[in-house]
Amino acid sequence: MKILLTNDDGYNAVGIIETALALVKAGHGIMIAAPAQNMSCVSHGLTLRRPLHAEAKILPELPGVRVYAVDGTPSDCVRLALGNLGFDPDLIVSGMNDEPNLGSDAVYSGTISAAIEGFMVDKPSIAAAKDGFDTAHMREASECFADMLPGLMRFFESGPGMLSVNFPACAREGYRGVRVCGLALQRYELRYDETKEPDGRTAYSARRGKKTVCAEDDITDEKAVRDGYVVVTPLTYDVADRERFGHAKRLFEKEAPL
Repeated sequence: MKILLTNDDGYNAVGIIETALALVKAGHGIMIAAPAQNMSCVSHGLTLRRPLHAEAKILPELPGVRVYAVDGTPSDCVRLALGNLGFDPDLIVSGMNDEPNLGSDAVYSGTISAAIEGFMVDKPSIAAAKDGFDTAHMREASECFADMLPGLMRFFESGPGMLSVNFPACAREGYRGVRVCGLALQRYELRYDETKEPDGRTAYSARRGKKTVCAEDDITDEKAVRDGYVVVTPLTYDVADRERFGHAKRLFEKEAPL
């Protein structure tokens, strides 16, 4: 297959290089178009108020692979690769991320958003990430992803879609299997740490401590990954609360001048 690789960690991040190596080893043709610098947590942002630039790069680990560092968001990278950089892939892969894309963190994730962008332009897309907040066991996770890819592609036989795949933080020999799970709700501290800057302004720095904890009977993606399972979650760009459409219609719909 022809695969476009992107991420939100940057074009030269360990995760995207290991994923590229694993996919090339499996016989796939790849191109990388990824942010020039870390763009984690930018969600689905697009750069509209300034020009974008795509600089050709050489990654010594990937001789012969076209690599572009884009000074924009992950979603910019996908659109630029398909629209201007001359690549028409069979699949878009976003990752491997070195932080998990679990639960409601998917809302913030640039990695997830790049894959959703691909889905929105009718390309099968997969976001991949490894739990653990580090690059330990990244090669094993990337190789497992490449091995799983033929099976994952069966999901797209009925048409374009988007999958999020999260790998446990342990060695591959510790993987317990594969689970399909929904998203956990994750809550973080609202209060920012405050410091005074030399000019007298107050600076606010986000805290990373998570307040929510998975119960033992939890069936969400976060619990399954922490229990050692590879988790596959189908996602979509449609964020409409369809379960409450009827309630909203009864409250608000009318046929009368406003």
